[in-house]
Amino acid sequence: MADFNVDGRLLLGTVGWQRSDWLSEYYPVDLPPGWRLAYYANDCGCVMLPGDTWLGMDPETLQESLEEAEGRLVYFLEAPPSWGPLERDRLSLFAAWRTVLLADRPDLKQAQLPQWASQGPGAWVDRDSGAGLLRWSLDSWDMRTLRRKVDALASDMPALILDGPAASPARVPELRTLLELMGRA
Repeated sequence: MADFNVDGRLLLGTVGWQRSDWLSEYYPVDLPPGWRLAYYANDCGCVMLPGDTWLGMDPETLQESLEEAEGRLVYFLEAPPSWGPLERDRLSLFAAWRTVLLADRPDLKQAQLPQWASQGPGAWVDRDSGAGLLRWSLDSWDMRTLRRKVDALASDMPALILDGPAASPARVPELRTLLELMGRA
């Protein structure tokens, strides 16, 4: 998917955008729930959604959130183990947006969207372009550890997802600054 990263910068994001601790620590208290994804898009360029998350969301709420974000994000969706009417219906909500399916094995029946194959825990790659996504699990926010991780990051890696207890969209601008200082963003 050549145009998923239109500005060519390393895409940074988190797993999901609605973790319970972020509702009080990141989002303004008076922000309507349907606007949270758009607010998130101010700090992040992508979001990864586990299958049970995007499949379990109310379709109307999900559609409203996607429209409010106005296409400013790339959506990385973990593919469900099997496809049925519910899964196809939910997936159709993402059809108008830059979306990549993350799968253990690409499913030719879902060819309407790019599919990146798992390369092991926390890594996916597009077999056609070589583009990839890494998911870093962070137990604590330690800049020295992050710097070492950034040093080991492939120079052509287009997307990075933060996960774990220390992950927060509020920290993404700080990571972006570190990446810029290290000449990686």
